[in-house]
Amino acid sequence: MPADAICLHIGIHKTGTTALQSAFAAAWGDLAALGVLYPGRRTAHHGPAMSILGRPWGWAQRGGEVADPAVFDRLARQARRHSGRVLISSEQFCEADDQGAARVVAGLGADRTHVVIALRSLGQLLPSSWQQYLKYGQTMAYGKWLRTVLDPEYDGRVTPTFWRRNDHGALVARWAGLLGPDHVTVLVVDDVAPQAIFHTFAELLDIEPDVLLARREISTNRSMTAPESELLRRLNRAVGKELSWQDYETLVRGQVVEGMLSRAAPPEEPRLSTPAWALDVAAQRGATAVAEIRGAGVRVLGDLDALGRLVDSRPQVEADPIDQLPMDAAVAVAVA
Repeated sequence: MPADAICLHIGIHKTGTTALQSAFAAAWGDLAALGVLYPGRRTAHHGPAMSILGRPWGWAQRGGEVADPAVFDRLARQARRHSGRVLISSEQFCEADDQGAARVVAGLGADRTHVVIALRSLGQLLPSSWQQYLKYGQTMAYGKWLRTVLDPEYDGRVTPTFWRRNDHGALVARWAGLLGPDHVTVLVVDDVAPQAIFHTFAELLDIEPDVLLARREISTNRSMTAPESELLRRLNRAVGKELSWQDYETLVRGQVVEGMLSRAAPPEEPRLSTPAWALDVAAQRGATAVAEIRGAGVRVLGDLDALGRLVDSRPQVEADPIDQLPMDAAVAVAVA
């Protein structure tokens, strides 16, 4: 990227963003010494992104707070003042509509802004996306959720952010239309080594890969196993309506979920399996997105066609609820 580029990494969700952002934040001092500004001292720039969306963090009717629009304005001013490269990262930016994206570009400056969008195939994103919604109180079982969001008549009432994030063709077209295709990079992370994305960002920022690779183990964000997912879903159903967002975030997200995920999941513990019909739909939608992205003329790093390939699901459990929780997982939850 140019020496004065503002690199805006907008996700998407479940493409290694947590690990990347943890590395960016941990390398803050080294990046600054190399002329790269990672504004602020938080791990990611979710606050400024949420202020663009105008949507609360958490449950709107039970304690969720909307960020002041000035939060993004302050970030934009700080970025513009820096004469070298600037790195901004939050997957929440990918949910911005046309108006919100235009405000981001106006604030940062179209001449300097370069957007990076990391993508995975929809078939791979389905189970991890559903699990992410579980962490916000979702109670719908995986099979029913799939039938809802993949229905051609889907009305957006269940997990409305899903297609804001995962209509990949529209997402790329939106930013390419605002900035021009030469200012948008699509990074396909399917079937690549875990460290590849760190190497790519090092190349984009013109720094040595070790600056980021040395911090790549600081944060992990592993997926839940099928029993862990079902435990959280049932817990949401039992207590979700009784808690404020602040209590849910502290007790469920911050203690139960983190305690459960702090253990290493045994290899024999079943993972969630996506039914074949859903993978077929995902591949069809992925192929459409591939054509749209290719037509947008943006720079693509990786195998774009991977977004439209049929994902191989190795069935381990049925898509709908199971009734057993491994003892180690139960102990981790009790301790948390």
